[in-house]
Amino acid sequence: GALSSELHEASSEGESGRVYELLQRGHDPTLRHVRHGFRTPFDVAKNKETRNAFRRYMALHLDAWDWQEAHVPSALSEEAEIDKAEREKAKAREKKKKAEKARKERRKQEESDKASAQRLIEEALGLDEMDSLVSALQHAEAVGLDDGPVVVAVERLEMLRREAADPEVQKRKE
Repeated sequence: GALSSELHEASSEGESGRVYELLQRGHDPTLRHVRHGFRTPFDVAKNKETRNAFRRYMALHLDAWDWQEAHVPSALSEEAEIDKAEREKAKAREKKKKAEKARKERRKQEESDKASAQRLIEEALGLDEMDSLVSALQHAEAVGLDDGPVVVAVERLEMLRREAADPEVQKRKE
């Protein structure tokens, strides 16, 4: 009749407030309805919030119905919801802490990589060879080093290239 159909309709439409209200008014959650494939109102619930309306009602009225027959798996008390929310908050805090730690480690690694690139440039400047300068500059670019030592190395490399292309300089070296 109308009683059995109304709870199924509210549940299948995802109207959690109406589901709770109908349960309070005595609508039977164990009834199966032909229009809903002979399933219980809980079985046709559109979403989690609607399923939780059944579970909240169950928590406060354990003996009102055969909840197993109604296919409602477990009661959902306010304490359980608060506990879950607190667990989720703690989990989110932990995730945020891990992300921050990873960020710090990445920054530390980047600093270390830049320091290493700077040492390579200084060594290459000491050697005063085009190949070692090119290699050191490529490494510096790869790790994002682009300040002082890089500028000096680029200028020195350009000078070495000009000298290599200048026949006068080549004669003097011979």
